[in-house]
Amino acid sequence: MKIQKFDKSERDKQLNINFKLDNKIRAPFLLQAIGIDVLISEIISHHFISEEDNRKLFISLIMGPGYLSFASKIKILKELLKLRYPNLEEKYPKLINKLEKVRNFRNKIVHSMLHNPDEYLKKKYTDRIELGYYKNGEKKYQIITLADMDKKLVACSQIVYKLQDIRREVMQRIK
Repeated sequence: MKIQKFDKSERDKQLNINFKLDNKIRAPFLLQAIGIDVLISEIISHHFISEEDNRKLFISLIMGPGYLSFASKIKILKELLKLRYPNLEEKYPKLINKLEKVRNFRNKIVHSMLHNPDEYLKKKYTDRIELGYYKNGEKKYQIITLADMDKKLVACSQIVYKLQDIRREVMQRIK
């Protein structure tokens, strides 16, 4: 994304740095969250439909964007693990809680705005952003550093590995 530059002022330079940093911090997490969402859709679809063309149609018509929310998919996965795959629920006892943390953080960064007041810009941070969002009728702020995001990305990668293992087992059982 190209940032519009109005002049060469220090404020505009720092704004440009913040916009680039915002992209560097938020985008990788959102890409991981999208991958997690798709993996959950695939697990659910494989459980219910073994025929590939119908499974793809099921994903696009029912599990796709605009139909089932990330929260709903997590709830369905939770029930599937409990009712049909208790061994996987035992193997990954904290998975649903971790998925909820990913979902909550994803919602926060999707529904927040980069906060760039002059006093913040004067500090010339190069490793963090401050986001502003609304919660319970109040404006809230949260600073997110590159180091914070690296930890979240590692946690997401671990979740992806677990979901891939679950998908593999579900696919084997339905054959």
